[in-house]
Amino acid sequence: MVKQKSGSGRTQAERSEATRAALLGAARDLFSTRGYAASGREEIVASAGVTRGALQHHFGDKQALFLAVYEVTEQEVVAAIATAAMAAGADPVEQLRAGCQAYLDAVLDPAVQRICAIDGPAVLPADVRQEITDRYALGLVREALQVAVASGAVAETPIEPLTRMLLAGVMAAAQFVATAADPAAARTEAGRTVDLLLDGLRQGNG
Repeated sequence: MVKQKSGSGRTQAERSEATRAALLGAARDLFSTRGYAASGREEIVASAGVTRGALQHHFGDKQALFLAVYEVTEQEVVAAIATAAMAAGADPVEQLRAGCQAYLDAVLDPAVQRICAIDGPAVLPADVRQEITDRYALGLVREALQVAVASGAVAETPIEPLTRMLLAGVMAAAQFVATAADPAAARTEAGRTVDLLLDGLRQGNG
C-alpha cells in the first residue's frame, strides 16, 4: 500500500497519474491548435503546470509524448467507430458502413485532423502507426467481415487480405478528408465512395 504524505490527500500514484494526465491534456491542446513542430517542450510543461523534469520522467521526450497523445486520440476514434457500428443493428455490412462513416466524421474534428492525419505521418514512423492501427482498428474490421461472410452477406473470400484492404482504403479516404482544402465537401465525396465499396461487397449487391 502506498503511503500518503501528511495532508497531501492523494497517494504518490495518484499524483503521478495527475501529472501524466496534465501533460497529455496540455500537449493535445497545443498539438491540435499549433501543431507538433510549433509546440515547444517549455510551452507544454508550462501549460500543464508541471516541470520539464516531469515531462522527461513520464515520457522521455516530446516525440514520445506525441506518440502517447496520438494513441489516445486513435483509441477515442475507434471507440466512436465501435459505438456507431453497434448502433447500426445486426446487419454486419451496415455495421461496417456505420463504422466507416463514423471514421470519416471523426476526421472532421480539427484535433483528429492535425494529430492523426497531418502530424502523425510526419512525426511517427510508419511501422509505429501501423502497429497502433492493428491494435485498435484491425480487429473491429476483421470481426465484422467474418460475421458478414459467415452470414452470407458477403461472398466467401479470404478474410485477412479483405480486412487489410478495406481498412487501408477507409484510412486513405480519411486522409483525403483531413487534408482537403474543403474537408466537408471531401467528407461527402468520401462517404459516397465508401457506400459504393460496401454495396459492391454485399452478396448479390443488395
